[in-house]
Amino acid sequence: MRYHLLSILMALSALIVNAQKDTTIIVGSIPVDFRFPGVLPRGAILVLPGWNFSRKDVCNKSGFCTEATKQEYVLVLPEMLKSVYSSAFFPETRADWKHYPTLRWIIDTLIPFCRFQFHIFNSGGRNFLYGISTGARGVALVAENTDSLFMAGAALSGDYDQTSMPTDRLMTGYYGPYDQFKNRWEGPDNPGLHTDKLKIPLYLAHGTRDAVVPCKQSIDFSRKIISEDPGRGHALYLCDTCGHNYTFWNSKTGDVFAFFEKTGKKFPGKSKNIRK
Repeated sequence: MRYHLLSILMALSALIVNAQKDTTIIVGSIPVDFRFPGVLPRGAILVLPGWNFSRKDVCNKSGFCTEATKQEYVLVLPEMLKSVYSSAFFPETRADWKHYPTLRWIIDTLIPFCRFQFHIFNSGGRNFLYGISTGARGVALVAENTDSLFMAGAALSGDYDQTSMPTDRLMTGYYGPYDQFKNRWEGPDNPGLHTDKLKIPLYLAHGTRDAVVPCKQSIDFSRKIISEDPGRGHALYLCDTCGHNYTFWNSKTGDVFAFFEKTGKKFPGKSKNIRK
């Protein structure tokens, strides 16, 4: 009887999501776009934008959203803007940056809201992460702080260890100078130093001609997570002709969804490095 009731509730939840229209909702003062496929969804993807990128850019400047709709995924697109996905603000954090959302807002507010309102991002669901630039850092941080809630993540052109960029203005603006606050720079907000918390496979991609975020960030991060967990199915793609732009990110859309499909079937695969 209990199993039968659970099946009915799950079916009703699916119908609720299926009937939804694309909408924008203010979640704790932050605008969030919800895009629905118009059919029974196969899963949900949390899309994390880069530094000061509009949440709408990924849909307007690439084919990612179109492909997600085609493959019947719900998309959740929060307006992160000048966020570095920090877990908290500090006295040294720039005052004009303190009203942007944090990692804690994603985990403690956004995800529970999505569960309650739309019955997505439930444990055991086909949940995925996608981020570009600073949003790729966000993918790693969300993954490290949500155990196995998500099946996999795709992180493109991201930075993962701020200690290797001690003069970075974004990190300094949030955490204060590195030489004064090493505990913050090396703490839980540093995904590259806390890879033991990573429980899901990640697809990393970076252009070697990236003039914004050093390609070494993805190379070093991928080496670490692959060596620590070679059977997880992590993958790294490097492009020798690509920079830090939507031309590159859009070119990886097909590979990202192929990676999601593979991990969605819970096929462990093998860690690999791909170079073009």
